[in-house]
Amino acid sequence: MNPLNERSVHDLGARADGVSDDGEAFQRALGQGPGTVRVPAGRYLIGRVLRIGSGTRLVLDPGAVLRLADGVCTTPDDYFLTNANPAGGDTDITVEGGRWDGNNAGNARPAGLFDFGCSGAMMHFQNVRGLRLADLHLHDAEAYHVRFTHVRDFHVERIRFSADRVRPNNDGIHLGGHCENGVIRDIKGLHPGVTGDDMVALNADDALTRTEVKGMTNGPIRNILIEDIAAEGCHSFVRLLSVVSPVENIRIRGVRGTCEVAAINCDAARGCRVPVFDEKNPPFPDGVGFLNNIEADDFAVGKSHANDIALLRLETRMTNVRITNFRRDASIDRGPGAVTLRLRHAAANPLVVDGEARLPVAFGETLELNDAAFRELRIN
Repeated sequence: MNPLNERSVHDLGARADGVSDDGEAFQRALGQGPGTVRVPAGRYLIGRVLRIGSGTRLVLDPGAVLRLADGVCTTPDDYFLTNANPAGGDTDITVEGGRWDGNNAGNARPAGLFDFGCSGAMMHFQNVRGLRLADLHLHDAEAYHVRFTHVRDFHVERIRFSADRVRPNNDGIHLGGHCENGVIRDIKGLHPGVTGDDMVALNADDALTRTEVKGMTNGPIRNILIEDIAAEGCHSFVRLLSVVSPVENIRIRGVRGTCEVAAINCDAARGCRVPVFDEKNPPFPDGVGFLNNIEADDFAVGKSHANDIALLRLETRMTNVRITNFRRDASIDRGPGAVTLRLRHAAANPLVVDGEARLPVAFGETLELNDAAFRELRIN
């Protein structure tokens, strides 16, 4: 008798030869109820969606490599890994270690933006309280590497991203609606161009009918700590997307490297191919969104490409925003002509930079800053 209900996937028939389909053995191990499932070093071909339930800890040896087989993900509900009971809810799930190869060439999204097919998400967690992801190397995701919606009390740490085939809409850690009380820490792209979209995205509102977004929900995102993010040539470091749902009590600190678009992107999806609102008829008289109590600190960043997009792209209604110790690193900045900060489609009364109150910005006006560094910027 095993009082801790600890089992190895080898005990349930996994062969770890990289050729045999070990998916059913993994699912048998995951399906034996709460406990610890161990995955020894080896190469595992996974030919089915893996579902992990409440009270389960999935622990992979650092030498364990899981590769998703061709054709596993064909519908919006198909992922490499997801929780077992998204309708009723799961609790206390842990996934640790290993290299997860999403095989995006063999699990492609449909061609159209709204076509039926897989979303491209590698891992999807919905309606979970008490989720921990740690020490994961995620490779070749078709779209988002990790998606959360209705997830509370979570901890994500030491996640690495790589790709032989970088895909569009390739977010790293992507939060949708109704996520709160979480830590996202030590998130890194391992080579230039990764991730192909936002390293961390907090999307309280989104185009839910779009293929990549199917399965997500809109709603508030609250009480999130994001720290220690590094990449070279990612799309953006952090996206805060709000149209009508609040994003509040967010702490961001310790961002290093280069991005194609923005270090902090609050454009309300204006730069996306599928709009989330009608610019001619915004939901509020003074624009879109509600960002509240946002603190960002300790940035040393630059542009990976020359373009006209600001490193701090603030285009959403916001209150109580404080950005401190922000620096453009000239040694890595490949787009020094881009402004440091652009505030538009929003009001600031006033904008305070290093203790100096700049002119108030009314809705409909634009303010740009070219400062290479500042100690503190506040929007009250």
